[in-house]
Amino acid sequence: MNKTFYLALGGQLMIASGLILFFSDKIDITVSKTLIPVFMVLAGLCTLLFSTYDKLPKIAKQYHFIQGVGFIVYATIIFALINSLQGFLLTTIYFVIMFGMFELLFAFGVLNSKHSINKEILISRILAGIVNLVGGFILLMMTFDDEKKGLFFTSILLAIGGISILIFSSKVRKYLHNS
Repeated sequence: MNKTFYLALGGQLMIASGLILFFSDKIDITVSKTLIPVFMVLAGLCTLLFSTYDKLPKIAKQYHFIQGVGFIVYATIIFALINSLQGFLLTTIYFVIMFGMFELLFAFGVLNSKHSINKEILISRILAGIVNLVGGFILLMMTFDDEKKGLFFTSILLAIGGISILIFSSKVRKYLHNS
């Protein structure tokens, strides 16, 4: 099986988390509080599996390993420590901003490395980083204004993150297939 499958599955699990959050007022909140961390742990595990792909350059393996661990840590914090909507939103703000900064650091790390990379892949990571950073600050403002708006925007950010990973996985699959 092609390991990019795991990356795409991780993106789909993030999209599912966003949808669960979007419909959390229609779903029992305890179900949402359980499913979101479970899906994020699974997304992290998928990302960790992808990080073992032998066709990836060393810097990409390191990036995906840290990304997978980050997803699992985020999910564990949400599941074990967070008991309020505000706590969830503030933890998510921190996660989204850190994820955005991490994406940008990775992209600039690749630019500073000797490894050549597909420009489309690099641009997709830079755009994902910018969207996460800007989205995190918008989420911060929305959360302080109205927690329900913050919850809605969080669901959108999780879905966008998953879509970003799906786009990235298709670019990686195409790049690896052509090389």
